[in-house]
Amino acid sequence: MIAFALGIWTAQVIRDWGQTIRRFHWRQLVLAAEIILLFLVGFIPSSLDSLANAMVSFSCAMQVQSFRKINGYAFASTMCIGNLRGGVEALYAYRKTKNRSVLQAAGRYCAIILLFGLGAGLGGCFIPLLGVKTIWISCLLLLVSLCLMFIEEEGESLASAKS
Repeated sequence: MIAFALGIWTAQVIRDWGQTIRRFHWRQLVLAAEIILLFLVGFIPSSLDSLANAMVSFSCAMQVQSFRKINGYAFASTMCIGNLRGGVEALYAYRKTKNRSVLQAAGRYCAIILLFGLGAGLGGCFIPLLGVKTIWISCLLLLVSLCLMFIEEEGESLASAKS
C-alpha cells in the first residue's frame, strides 16, 4: 500500500514537473518511467518477490493516476471491477433511454474488459515459458502505447494534448 501511495504521489510530481516541458506530455514521462520500472522487475530474483511486488504496485499506481479516461469515459487501466461497473451501468442506462451513445459507451467498456482478459490470459500462458521475464511483454506493449502517443491526430499532437 505504501508503494501504491508513493506511485500516486510520484505521478503527481511528474505531472507538475512535466507541465514545464514542451517536448513531451507528462503522461509520456509516466509511461516511460513505468516501462523502465517493469523492465527492471524482470531481473529481480524470486527471493526478492516483495521488492518486485512493490515496484509493480508503484507502477500500477502511476498508471491509474495518470490514465483515467478514454474518449471521455472514466476507466481503470490496471483492474477490471470499475470497468465492469461502468459497462453494466451503461447497459442499464441504455435499456431505460435507448440512447445509442450510451450503448457505445457500454461497448467501449466491454472492449476494455475483453482486452484486459486477453492480456491476463496471454500473460498466464507465457509464465511457464518465461517466468518473471513475462513482464517484459507488458513493457513491449507499453512501449507501443508510448510510441502511439507521438502520432498526430486531427492536427494536434497527442503529446501536446490537454492534461
